[in-house]
Amino acid sequence: MTQKLLEKPPFRYLHDIFTSTMEATGFGAGLYDENELDGKSITERDAKISFLAKLVALVEMVLEEKIDVKPAKIVAGLEPERTNAFL
Repeated sequence: MTQKLLEKPPFRYLHDIFTSTMEATGFGAGLYDENELDGKSITERDAKISFLAKLVALVEMVLEEKIDVKPAKIVAGLEPERTNAFL
C-alpha cells in the first residue's frame, strides 16, 4: 500500500485488494460473477458502484455494523479517509 494509492484509492486498486483477499481466504466467494471478478472489464461508473456496493454490504454483514462509506464517492475519488477506514 503506497502513499499515492492510499491518498485517492482508485477502483482497480480496491478491486485487486478484494480479489486477492478472496483468492487467499475465500472471503466473498460466490458474491460476484466471472465478469465482475475481471477488474479490466469493469469500466463504467455504474458497474464500479455496483461492485463496491456489494462489497460494502458484505463487510457490513460480517461486522454486523454500518460502515460510513458511499460507493459513489469512492468511485469519484472523494472522502479517501473513509475509503481507507473501510479497507
